Amino acid sequence: MRRRSSLILALSLLALPAFAQAPSETTPPDKIDPGPIKPDVSTPPSRAEDATSGVPSSVFAVRRAGDWQSDSGKGFSRVIGVLDAGKQRLYAQWIAGDDGHVVATKEVVDEEAAKLTFGDIRAEPGDEGVTVFLDTEPDKDGMRDTWVMVLGAPGDVRFGPATN
Repeated sequence: MRRRSSLILALSLLALPAFAQAPSETTPPDKIDPGPIKPDVSTPPSRAEDATSGVPSSVFAVRRAGDWQSDSGKGFSRVIGVLDAGKQRLYAQWIAGDDGHVVATKEVVDEEAAKLTFGDIRAEPGDEGVTVFLDTEPDKDGMRDTWVMVLGAPGDVRFGPATN
């Protein structure tokens, strides 16, 4: 019996430092002091907000079409969609690759296309330039029309309905 008591006493003394440790990090929520509430500090504008603040709200689409190269230089082309007095206007633009200046901008004018609402815009590079496909928003029957814009060297653009 004495031996058993000594053994229990020895084990208790060994375990004593474990009981003296600080409470674990998982203190129950009702025992945590939340501290003072920090006032809401407005954050400065992000770089994205700074970079896009100059884009007019009338611009509804910008699509990089593809690369171009001519005797005058090289760069990339893009298609820009703008809402003007409730109508969509489309522009093709050629940007120089060396310094990013606008080489040429051409409005794409088509009376039938002006009556449509374009949604998806996708581009495919080809041997004759870049072919840009513009899909209309679905009509009441869920059907879409596709229009095609072909961009070549700066200022060279063709536009019309897609044909099969």
